[in-house]
Amino acid sequence: MRRRAQPTSLEICAACGADYVNPFDWNAIEDHSWWMALRCAQCGHEREVVVGNDEAERFDEALDRRADPIATALHRIDTARMKTWVESLTVALQRDLIDAADFAR
Repeated sequence: MRRRAQPTSLEICAACGADYVNPFDWNAIEDHSWWMALRCAQCGHEREVVVGNDEAERFDEALDRRADPIATALHRIDTARMKTWVESLTVALQRDLIDAADFAR
């Protein structure tokens, strides 16, 4: 059985090769490096690494790039939900279905 080569990027899983690795714990080591505990969301493989500041910053940027589409989708969904809520509230107010007393405690 051949062992998979160590990944060249922290976000690549050493076990399955997927790019779903995220840090779940980390600590700075003095001013020049970081200890990180990493877990693959695809297969659950965990590993610990110590990396320099440059590699940690590159990993952080890679995580941000992966999170951006999720944040954009969440914003789009949340905006659509709020728009629907405002439209419903507006119609209810126009039809006198609710008034200020409905919001009293």
